Amino acid sequence: MSLTIDELGRVLVQWTVGFAFIYGVIWKVAPRLSKIEERYRATFADNLFNIPFLPVLCYTAIVGSASLGASVESRWAETTPESTAFLIMYMSKNIMRSVSSIALGDSKPGIWLIHIHHIVSVICFGSGLILGRLHFFGVLDGVCEVSVIFLNFKLLWRDFALKQNYIYVINLHILAFTWFLTRIILFPIWIFIYLYDTYYYPEISIESVSRMEYFIYPITTLAIWAMSVKWFVPLMKEVKRTWTGNSYGDCNRNSYGNSNGSSNGLKNGKEN
Repeated sequence: MSLTIDELGRVLVQWTVGFAFIYGVIWKVAPRLSKIEERYRATFADNLFNIPFLPVLCYTAIVGSASLGASVESRWAETTPESTAFLIMYMSKNIMRSVSSIALGDSKPGIWLIHIHHIVSVICFGSGLILGRLHFFGVLDGVCEVSVIFLNFKLLWRDFALKQNYIYVINLHILAFTWFLTRIILFPIWIFIYLYDTYYYPEISIESVSRMEYFIYPITTLAIWAMSVKWFVPLMKEVKRTWTGNSYGDCNRNSYGNSNGSSNGLKNGKEN
């Protein structure tokens, strides 16, 4: 299944407007849910938005990658309803989040990296929807969002200024495990499959896509993998502190980092 530019535009407008409405309602009621500083209100609203959004997004990524991974042809040239839904939802959320962060004056350091990530995602996934190919590699990358479910829980714990307890620690360990599995391990597997297909089946893979598509997908995946490795280090340091009982206390914005939209980072110290 492929979409024309007009069809893709209409679908993205519909989904983005729908997401923006839901996000706007959440942003409006956010101060009633937690006594959070105004400058963190947009991020808090995004974390609340992610509670129902991330499980649905992950479902489409997992089902889509499982359905398309069986053959070279399906990996490079086929689509499924789940893969299409994933790409549309991911793009719409990124567009909505970038526009809302600008409109709401979200000026935290590093916000420009989020916008770059969103622009690259729209280019990659938009071309995949229009041309009807490379969906598998898009949804396989999207499986990494499983770890963000637990990162989002961690961030909400901070947003509500809760004390760290055994529930927090259990979630932290699940976060570290899923982060390692769906990012540190998965992205090299992604690169292996991509190179394997292009080496052994060039007529189906590399010769069937444009030069831009061929390079931007692996470059983006390698960049996300490098950032994931970097963020995994402070995450594991926090996990190790729980083993000695030194991590318990109040959750605040100086204890760990924040969610960077759909591409989330982890960092000790002050909020990035």
